[in-house]
Formats: sequence, structure tokens, C-alpha cells
Amino acid sequence: MKRIPEMLRRKTLEMHGVEIFPGIGTPFSQTSRFGAVFVAACEGLDATRFLGWINYTPIFFEPGTVCSVIGGGWAVFSGSSLPVFGGFGRGSVSWNRNGKLALAEITLLHGSSTTGQVHAILNHFPFPPAPPTIEGTVRFF
Repeated sequence: MKRIPEMLRRKTLEMHGVEIFPGIGTPFSQTSRFGAVFVAACEGLDATRFLGWINYTPIFFEPGTVCSVIGGGWAVFSGSSLPVFGGFGRGSVSWNRNGKLALAEITLLHGSSTTGQVHAILNHFPFPPAPPTIEGTVRFF
């Protein structure tokens, strides 16, 4: 696997985006949700986008629940450079008491190495009619 490009090393990108797919659980799983997808524009590098798809458990939760990240993946697209892909490592998504805001703290993997982290707020207040939003940082080591 290629190393993280120099342009991403030791970079912190501010991301602003939306959830474009809520993921799927049942009938495939009664305990986990797979493939919740979000896409975000990033500030810190020109023409950069962050795409993430995340797997977590539990599939159904009450407000105030802390969900555990159990996998997923990410890609960074920046200008004319080839995309960089990786996976999500350990992490959590902690929902507030009304289940509308969550703090996501997730490690980024590239191959078998930890290469960064996501620290973001998920906001479900605009939903519906607008999609849930994500705001935060992607930090590469």
C-alpha cells in the first residue's frame, strides 16, 4: 500500500459535509449498521473532498447512547492527485440526550498503520427535510 502523500502528512483539514446514505442493517444484521456514507468539502488543501462510509453498533439506539465504530473506509480526493484510501479503526459516536447531535471520534488507518483521526459533530436537526450534516476535522499524522 502506498504511503500517505506528503501533501496530507501533518495536515489538519476542516470538513463540512452531509450524510448521503444512512447505511443498512436489517435484514443483514440485527446488531450493526453498515455503510452510513458522508461526503465533505475540506478546507486546508485546494479542491479536497473527504468521503467516509462507516459501520457501527448498536444498530438501533436510544438518545445518550455511545455507538462503537466497527469498521468502514475513507477516501480523500484532492485536485489532480490520485485518491488516497484507508479504513476506519477504533472509535465512538456519542449521541446527546435527544439523539440529534453526536460527537464522532474515529482513528484513520492506512494499511495496518494508524495515520490520523476524525473529530466531528454529526447534526440530525435539519433532518428531514435536509440531510444530516457533519462538521469537524480530519487530522493526518
